Amino acid sequence: MPTIDVKTSDTKKMEQTGNQLTFITPSTKYAYGVDSNGDVRWYSTKYNSHVFKELKNGHLLYLTKYDNADDTYSLLLETDYLGKIYHAYSMTTEAESEQSGSSSKSAIHHDAIELPSGNLLLTINDDTKYMEDTMIEIDRQTGEVVKTIDLKDILPEEFYKDYKARSDGKVDWFHQNAIWYDESDDSIIISSRSQDTVMKIDYNSTKIKWILSDKEGWPASYKKYLLDPTGDDFKYPAGQHAVEILSDQDDNSDTVDILLYDNNEVVTRGDEEESGKYSEAVQYRINEKTKKVEMVFSFGKELGEDYWTEIVGAARYMETTGNYLVNFGHRKDGKESSIIEVNQAGEVAFEMNLTSFPDSAWAYRAERFSLYPASYKYKMTEDE
Repeated sequence: MPTIDVKTSDTKKMEQTGNQLTFITPSTKYAYGVDSNGDVRWYSTKYNSHVFKELKNGHLLYLTKYDNADDTYSLLLETDYLGKIYHAYSMTTEAESEQSGSSSKSAIHHDAIELPSGNLLLTINDDTKYMEDTMIEIDRQTGEVVKTIDLKDILPEEFYKDYKARSDGKVDWFHQNAIWYDESDDSIIISSRSQDTVMKIDYNSTKIKWILSDKEGWPASYKKYLLDPTGDDFKYPAGQHAVEILSDQDDNSDTVDILLYDNNEVVTRGDEEESGKYSEAVQYRINEKTKKVEMVFSFGKELGEDYWTEIVGAARYMETTGNYLVNFGHRKDGKESSIIEVNQAGEVAFEMNLTSFPDSAWAYRAERFSLYPASYKYKMTEDE
């Protein structure tokens, strides 16, 4: 466990519905949950990486290893907080991703979600030199692959063919780090760090609906998808993480609000002058009919360069209070993670700093879940 220092904890203003804990999803090593005092109330002895999601039935989707000493996260579990395993999916290790700053590798590199059908949508690598640009839907019951989405089939050919390869020959041209399903129109929103881009695509046809990105370098045929900014001090995301769709915010069926963590690290396109000065949580409001976008909330810029994080990070909306839980996961070159909960006025309700953790065991994401999900049922059986 890291050293945990809670600087602020106003339990009257925090989101704590149903005895919630703040869960730390690491890039590698232990996943754990802490209370408002910073005391560890839950942890798993099986290492975790990137995927720590609560499913509709109250179970967890949990990426781990067969043994903690293994070098690859290749075992995806449907488990519960007590450790009971309901499904286990063994992933191939032939096309894994290297974890930054770690000897560990991963077969599912950044995200996995549950679809309305109950099936699972996973971010993986295919067996080409291009990495982190493919998704597969697997049957929840059998593990069979029932759909594949290759981002090379959707975006301009020059984006991946002209992208500089790494020293190992792999081309990380897209670097998908988030998926979120939109039930209103059967679509998914995905985040590409390498292209500084968030986009929405129809799940069935994979046709693009809109693109949130600086307009630099996009071919003319894609201009119709690019959102036009409105409002003062607008900024496109750069190297962003953890995009999510919020519940209806303005009673307008034409708009959708998304929340993301803007690392503000320009990789391919964006504001080079602002890059590296700060990181922030940003709520964008997108009018899908007019293709206009505005920023309606942000937090982090006022903290300055001390809270800038080149990689990882997350922002989550708290439904009961309207607060935002922001994870500055890679402060001080990955030596510190800071989780801050703020209200819509930017007032801090909770602030926790994590230090002295193993290499790469920073907070990839921070989530606020209850140990006692309302939908969870534990069934015991008796041998006959």
